[in-house]
Amino acid sequence: MPLSKIFLGLLAAAAIALTGCGAVRPPDVRQAGGLARAHARGELIQLEALGPLERARLQQIASEFPGKIAVAGGASLYRVVYWTPYRGRLVAASGLYAVPAGAAAAKGTVVYLHGTQITRAASPSQPQRVDGNEETAVFAGNGYEVVLPDYIGLGVSTEPQAYLIAAAQVDATLDLLRAVRSASIGLGRDAAPSLYLMGFSQGGQSAAAVHRALEREPLAGYRLRASIGIAGPYDLRALVVNKLTPAHAAAPNNAGYFAFIANAYSGHYGHALDETLTAEYAAAVPALFDGSKTPQQLAPVLPEDARRLFRPEFLHALQADQDNWLTRALDENRTDHWAPAAPFRIYYGDDDSDVLPQSAKTFYAYAKAHGGNVSLHALGAVDHWNSAALTYAPALAWFDALSAVK
Repeated sequence: MPLSKIFLGLLAAAAIALTGCGAVRPPDVRQAGGLARAHARGELIQLEALGPLERARLQQIASEFPGKIAVAGGASLYRVVYWTPYRGRLVAASGLYAVPAGAAAAKGTVVYLHGTQITRAASPSQPQRVDGNEETAVFAGNGYEVVLPDYIGLGVSTEPQAYLIAAAQVDATLDLLRAVRSASIGLGRDAAPSLYLMGFSQGGQSAAAVHRALEREPLAGYRLRASIGIAGPYDLRALVVNKLTPAHAAAPNNAGYFAFIANAYSGHYGHALDETLTAEYAAAVPALFDGSKTPQQLAPVLPEDARRLFRPEFLHALQADQDNWLTRALDENRTDHWAPAAPFRIYYGDDDSDVLPQSAKTFYAYAKAHGGNVSLHALGAVDHWNSAALTYAPALAWFDALSAVK
């Protein structure tokens, strides 16, 4: 079935035009002197219908998770393309938007912030998505609108990926919600203002950052009800230092995480990569994170021990937790030193070697000591990936309980 594209403008959100299929290409909005003046952040560029998922298929997906999740209905999926600011100018970004089948008003809007992803084709809004179908099954299949930002550097975005850059994730998420509101009007849907956040791994850090931003400045048309962070790297500096100790440096995936952080932060903060990495890896790493590679292509290039990535003097400074441009940047992007007002559940697995459990415990301890509305949930002897799977059923039950209270 050919894909349908629906073009919407903010000033004509109700005027929907269906066109033929084809790939979405981000418009070129670069202008001398900064931000493109003709557009606004959160403005909807394009809405593309990706087709329906029937209840039987969604039930099949949901049944893969523990907890016997029942799916009530089908859903329709869309790719949303919109404007968001990044490094001083507006850029095109994208995300997945799933709406429950039927005419009934949605219970609310669930934003899912996905974990580390290096492959553009696997972004939530792309046909080969890794994240999106599961959230559609569990939440859209049970009456919620579901929103997943691709993030800067994924989906239609051709920017370098803003990996673990909290402000960029906040902007991309809030502007997607603005664009979704315009899209929902054009689709004739009632508003779904009750907002629930859920994030895994990188997305756990993002969920905390978005929750914090919404409590500092609420987003028009939405009311934050609750958030869930799963295996999130909230205190980035402490996590980096801990994962460079002999006990953790050779853990699976570690070298990939550190190479990704070094590449993203060097570009974002204006430092040459060879200030941080050895000449060999400074030359090899950028091509690994250009959006075209898969995780399986990293292992042959990167060392088993993450410490070998770094210049010796830089590694020594990190291991000693000395102040430098990278540790300052990691501190700038920490999301553990604040106290949520709306409830925030923090989940972690005891056997997680990707994001050490101490990150969750540190966030909880600080927030609780400062009057935060937080709870800490240990999932037992499970690793990074299984910690996410175990959280879908309790997340749905919690969101349903909250949505029943108006």
